Amino acid sequence: MLHQQLLIACLLLCTVGLRTGLADGVEAESCIEGNSNADASPDALVSDLIRWLRDNGAYINEKLVVKHVVPGDPSSPRGVFAAEAMDEGENVCSIPSELMIKPSSELAEGELVEYGHCSTIRKLRDALVGGAATPYERYLLAQPKWYLPGFWSWGGMDLLKTMLLSNRTHEMTDYDELPPHGVDEFVEMDLLEGCVDIDVKDTSFWHSAMLVQARGDYAFMFADMINHDNRGYNIRHNSNYDSYVNGAVHDIVTSRVIEAGEQLFNSYNRCNICEGRFDWMGTPEMFLHYGFVESMPQSWLIDFARIKFVLDWKDGDESSGELAVDFKLPPSEKGMGLLREELARLKSFAEAHRQTRFEDYKDMTEHEWKSLWQYFDALYIALSNAVQSTSALVDDVWKLGNDWWIQDGPPNEADEAWIYPIKKGMAPDEESPNMESSDDE
Repeated sequence: MLHQQLLIACLLLCTVGLRTGLADGVEAESCIEGNSNADASPDALVSDLIRWLRDNGAYINEKLVVKHVVPGDPSSPRGVFAAEAMDEGENVCSIPSELMIKPSSELAEGELVEYGHCSTIRKLRDALVGGAATPYERYLLAQPKWYLPGFWSWGGMDLLKTMLLSNRTHEMTDYDELPPHGVDEFVEMDLLEGCVDIDVKDTSFWHSAMLVQARGDYAFMFADMINHDNRGYNIRHNSNYDSYVNGAVHDIVTSRVIEAGEQLFNSYNRCNICEGRFDWMGTPEMFLHYGFVESMPQSWLIDFARIKFVLDWKDGDESSGELAVDFKLPPSEKGMGLLREELARLKSFAEAHRQTRFEDYKDMTEHEWKSLWQYFDALYIALSNAVQSTSALVDDVWKLGNDWWIQDGPPNEADEAWIYPIKKGMAPDEESPNMESSDDE
């Protein structure tokens, strides 16, 4: 199922933990004031977009500038920076609902209401094919294609699924695999089964579908230029998803004082209106939904081992060079043993594939190859640190029900998450009445 993404796409990344709404490779910085000399460069596209938003009732703070994250490095991603100091609660941007690309109230014949994103995809596809009349449509048309794992080539996706899928004989769940789950489910289920009148040969449709997958049913202009960072998160939303449906303005404000030269950061899973994602959307899911590996802190949930932890630099200090594991529930001996099995399997996978080339896999691209191994490294480091932890091992987690992983978010979070229940009889305490699988997860 396509989750209602509250914010934004991650474009082709050049550094771990950053995501930018702009294409790479252009040297000039883009100030928010706009540029009258429109051309096809990313800077001109952004300048035109800012000017168009302001001309149509949007507010973009004059203190902001869009520039490369690494000064003087045109290959680095871009971000939104404060050119001047900003007060806590100062308005960053206000985007009227009528400027957003959003679902239609009318569904195609035979389409279910839960597939409302299909109308958004069709709207975007028609706009892009029709010449991309607005600056925002031209901005979207210029975005990289196929950067989300669910839209990779068959060769790239097959290699990723091989990397994730466990090969144990006695599975703990109905489908034991390392996260993220459902790499190919969006295309196979939500699109091919959910949307009608699909031309599978229409690349514009697939490009539009990927943009909607990354941005959600509501595309928030300008907000999609603010990078993700859970440690540096310094903005908040003054509206929620229901208010967008009802036509409200999308307001973003600062959550603290922002110093001149400081970058603005959003959080795609821990924002003030992200509570439905708090417990299930971690580093693997960010990779699946947005196409990048986030920087520390990272959140990991391994359902078949019933292990959930946060990996971060010791005391939050990267200069220490030490990583620390914070288990959200006490780990078990059984769970740690399962992780050791997976580490051994991942090591064998790397030995078999890492010295090959992306050209050796059907239609795989260099970007897919680099992204796969970037995620592999993050996954291997996370699991290695977990099993090396000196935390006491207890079996209490196996006595909990199938919502064992929900701690911070709402109870209905299970409806949105891909967390497989443990099969009856597979837990250390086989007599536990809570271990029966649930049909509603």
